[in-house]
Amino acid sequence: MDTNNTLNALSGFHSGAVSFAADIDQAFWINFWISIVLGLSVLAPMFYFAWKYRESNVKDEDISNSSHNTPLEIAWTLIPTALMMVLFYYGYTTMKTLRTMPAESESLVIQLEASKWKWKYEYPANKAGHVHKITSVYDKKIENVKRGLYVPVGQKVLLKMTAPLNDVLHAYYVPAFRMKEDIVPGRMTKQWFQADVAGEYVVECAEYCGTAHSYMYSKIVVMEQADYDKWFEGTEKSPFEDASAPQMTKGQSLYEDNGCAGCHSIDTDSILVGPSLKGIGAKYDTKYLADAITAPDKDIPEGFYPGIMPPFALPDADVAEIVKYMQSAK
Repeated sequence: MDTNNTLNALSGFHSGAVSFAADIDQAFWINFWISIVLGLSVLAPMFYFAWKYRESNVKDEDISNSSHNTPLEIAWTLIPTALMMVLFYYGYTTMKTLRTMPAESESLVIQLEASKWKWKYEYPANKAGHVHKITSVYDKKIENVKRGLYVPVGQKVLLKMTAPLNDVLHAYYVPAFRMKEDIVPGRMTKQWFQADVAGEYVVECAEYCGTAHSYMYSKIVVMEQADYDKWFEGTEKSPFEDASAPQMTKGQSLYEDNGCAGCHSIDTDSILVGPSLKGIGAKYDTKYLADAITAPDKDIPEGFYPGIMPPFALPDADVAEIVKYMQSAK
């Protein structure tokens, strides 16, 4: 199966995995059928009268003015009004369900940051004091999302979402959850859900955000409580890390956590969003590489243009580790 095509198909519409999905579906279908009825109530008479009173079928002497019809006038006023009130009721109650946030004391509160072109999730500290910080990006090498948001089944999850001031608008969209919320640079927006069905669900950016918008995917993995607790109380980046994989250096970990791998290939000549970084350590010195991270518009590679890559405000020690990793790339 082509994973990318599966993601682009907005997978999830066929299922409802959260507690309020049924309410949203009900509101949608009520809205749909009432709209059909109201549309036909206008279009059907329009076509009927156009046919009945066509020029070839009516003589001038037969044309006369019509007086008002009180019962009909009352009917075409009250019936549409009643139907519109039904739409308002289901729209309002569904919106209220979505926008009434649960108390933080009874929720798993996740800090979510969206930026070009990655998602970052930060959890509360576990019992040992470790804070899981996960960067989720679409990896073109594996044609799938690398890491995501991990939550337990049946738990209320409260997302506090923002984007850096120098970034653009994004939207956190989960088709299977019937959930979409805009993420605005410098502002905090919130959304919540309670997933009742274990599984893996696609997350997409539903607000055009630039060059790699079509690859700004993530995923929500809903796990059984015991499996979630086992992972949460540990230190692994995800519950599905390959234990036999070579240990990452700090620089490689920072490179992935900051979404560099989503835009730059470091072990091949492939151009993803930005230029390949293969062999870059042999071409440029440490100062140039550090500037490429913190002030990327200072020297634009040929064939690219300013503004694609945002500047990274990282501690000097982290920049040095990333540079060291870039220099070690063959």
